[in-house]
Amino acid sequence: MGEVLEQESSQVLQELRTHQKIQTNHAYELLTLDDNFARVKLLTKLTEKVDDTAYVYPPAIFSCANFSAMAAINEKGNHLINSKVDFLNPIKEEDEEIIFEATATTNSSGKKQIEVVGLVREMIVFEGSFVTIKLDQKSLLKD
Repeated sequence: MGEVLEQESSQVLQELRTHQKIQTNHAYELLTLDDNFARVKLLTKLTEKVDDTAYVYPPAIFSCANFSAMAAINEKGNHLINSKVDFLNPIKEEDEEIIFEATATTNSSGKKQIEVVGLVREMIVFEGSFVTIKLDQKSLLKD
């Protein structure tokens, strides 16, 4: 994993086809996008803080991890249906950035399983497992 962090150039090998407006609303930078893999940088200085302690608001961390997971799938119509996350270390604004690496697989039911790791200076600070399902024209909710 440390070798990946040392790369300075972006490797966006595909066009982002999902969640395209998210990056303009948040402090995310898509660093790498490939089949079933995404790397995203979250700039902590531009992220919501809990209070004057400058700790980053955990839902802001979750949001970027979720975006990373969806980018790894990179298909329109996928929706998050389950997640399990562990915040392993509190993040402060002075940490400057979190790098999220998301790797997606498909299970036997067609659901996508995405494992996401968040790193600050090569130290794992976040681990998450996300499950998505692709919805066609039908909604889970009735009108």
